[in-house]
This record gives sequence, C-alpha cells and structure tokens, in this order.
Amino acid sequence: MFKDKYRYLNFHPDIMLPAQDMLGGRVDRYYHDTRSEIAVHDYIGHVASSQALCWNMVLAMKKHDNFGPLFEVLSAALAEEGMASQFDFGIETTTVLELNVGQDLGEDGKAATSIDLYLRTPQGKVCAVEFKLTEHDFGRCKLPRSTSGKCDGTYGSRHNAEANDGFLCYLSSRGRRYWQIGGQYNILDPTRINEPCPLDRYYQALRNLMVAKKRAQEATEKEIRGIFVLVADERNEAFWGPKSNYEGLKQYLAGVRGKVVPDVFRVSPQDILSRFSGSLSEYKEYFQVKYGF
Repeated sequence: MFKDKYRYLNFHPDIMLPAQDMLGGRVDRYYHDTRSEIAVHDYIGHVASSQALCWNMVLAMKKHDNFGPLFEVLSAALAEEGMASQFDFGIETTTVLELNVGQDLGEDGKAATSIDLYLRTPQGKVCAVEFKLTEHDFGRCKLPRSTSGKCDGTYGSRHNAEANDGFLCYLSSRGRRYWQIGGQYNILDPTRINEPCPLDRYYQALRNLMVAKKRAQEATEKEIRGIFVLVADERNEAFWGPKSNYEGLKQYLAGVRGKVVPDVFRVSPQDILSRFSGSLSEYKEYFQVKYGF
C-alpha cells in the first residue's frame, strides 16, 4: 500500500515539511550571499519534475547531515579529468537550494536565473549543479522564436543591431550581462558574429557556468575555481546519447576557447542514489518506486 502511495507523493514523507516551507517561501537561508525568493517551477507537482527530484535528493541528505553520496560522485567525476584534488568537498561546503542569482547577471523578476544546487567550498570554489530528469535540452532563449522581431537567432547581426538601438543582442539592451560576463570567462565570444546564437541551445548551462566563474572570482588562464555539473537521468539520451546536448555543450566551449577546459561535468542521480547508505537507505525504496531508479 505504501509503495503505491509513493508514486503519488511529490516528496518523500520524511522531507515533506521542509519542502512545503520552500514552496511557501518560508526559508531562512543562513547564507549571507543570497536572496530569499524561491523560484518554484510551474510543473513541480508533475511526476517528472526535475526540481522535485533535486529537492528529494538534497533535502534527504540535508536532513541527515550527510552529503557524502553527492560529494563522492562529484569527486569521482572530477578525478576522471585529473581535478579531484582541486575541489575539497567536505563538511564545511556550503549547500544552497534554488539560489537566485539574477543580480549577478543583470536579471530581474521572474526572469532571474535560479541555480538548482549551489555549492561553495571553504576555499571559495563554486559548483553550480543542474538537475535534469526527462527534459530534452538545457532551456532555450525564447527570443529567436518570438514574433517581436528583436532577434533573428544570430548574435551580432545587422538586423539585431538595428532592432535594438545598436545593441548586438536584445537581452543586452535590457541590461542582461551575459555577453559581458561570458566574454570575461571565455564562455561566450562577443567579438564576433555568433550564428546560431549559443544562448539558443545552451541558455541554462551557460548562465550557471557564468555565475560559478564570477562568484569564484576565477581569473582567466589560471586555476579553475568555478564549474558546472549536470545531474541527468542516465536513461535520458538527450544528455547521455552519443550526440547529446551535453557533448554539444563541451564541443561548443572547446571551440570558443580553442582548447578543452575541464569545467563542465556530468553525473547521474542513479549513481548518487547507489551511495545512499546508513540512515539514507530508507529513501531508496521511494526513488525506486517513484522514479524507477
């Protein structure tokens, strides 16, 4: 009976109260560098909600004060790139769910970027984590498909400049700092025409990476201090297939930089769950029933 009930519980009963607090905005962040607003997705009540998956995993680890499964998986992914020693994930690592970073990027209101899970090590290194369950992309800029005529899908085109008072991107004319920050950290190249615009395909991932670099105060060509991690269901071919959006993101960044820089990583929620042990073992049944992990 309880197993059947799991299918219809958006959150595990053990973390229902903190989840409800987050939904209601009743959250004391205990963190000096964040705003209180929680960006709740329209479809968080859907069985395939990535936000609900993220909260179920993170709030369970938070309740038991045990982020070991997450940190072990992240460290293993970094070790494959020879970077494990550079990020010391441990008990003093700050963890913040749904961090509103709109101020960093010149955004406001509902348009503000929210990082699913923000990690900051005692050394000031930053990891921006994005969860994906059934989605097929990183989130796309809506302007190329808009009827406003403000964007033709190409950064720097004559059309865009004429339509936006000389700005090469409509978003720049609205105060968004994507091309400024992206250019500073070799994530975007504002010095040339970009056709198609990379924000059309990698909008969410690039904004997360920009914030990680900015908040970690990373200097170009020096130690890597800001990274982006995708936590994607290993059954989702859009992020795990041979021509996945994840591989496309890495190839795009290598093209912008002229070399491969290890600051984008991918892990699976299945791998994190496999490391749930001790007091966290009680959650395994829930994830098996609800998500088929």
